Amino acid sequence: MPSPRNELERGADLMRLLLEGPLGVARICVDAYESSIRIATDVQLTVARTVRLEPIRSLAATGANLTRDIGATQLSAARWFLDA
Repeated sequence: MPSPRNELERGADLMRLLLEGPLGVARICVDAYESSIRIATDVQLTVARTVRLEPIRSLAATGANLTRDIGATQLSAARWFLDA
């Protein structure tokens, strides 16, 4: 009878194979997501620089920081999973 650990490793290997595919589709998607986070952050920072009204400026800057930090966490987890 196979051990649960071997079954989990086999399942992870199968999932990795499906995600990688012949062209590395998962990596392309992660790179595209990284670019979209960078663009969203840049837009929010541009709004923060151009708007003179203080509550909007602070909210845009805070939103940019949150977008950057949350995106970095998600990207780190995705890249860790793909590299494992």
